This record gives sequence, C-alpha cells and structure tokens, in this order.
Amino acid sequence: MIRGSKTDELLSLIFILLAVAAGICFFASEDRMAFLITGGVAVVFRLVQYALRFFN
Repeated sequence: MIRGSKTDELLSLIFILLAVAAGICFFASEDRMAFLITGGVAVVFRLVQYALRFFN
C-alpha cells in the first residue's frame, strides 16, 4: 500500500475515530472495559496499516 492512497487514508480515518471513541469512553464511562476494547481495536487497525505499508 502506498502512503496517501485511498486505503491508507481510510485506515487512518478509522484509527482516528476509534482513538477518539476510546478517549470518550475513558472519561465518560465508569466501565474501563469499553475503553480497553476500543483502544485495542484502534491499535490493531494501526498495526494492520503499518503491516500493509511494509509488505506492499
């Protein structure tokens, strides 16, 4: 995947939205599991993006 391609931008957008959602869950919810899940999924999306950049 080339940096700046549509797929790269889509994965970046998904990461940013999940990171914002994790931040909201951290401050708004008393249950930390929601924060951990959304934050973990955001990190997985970022790792997939880096792996696609590296292997393509």
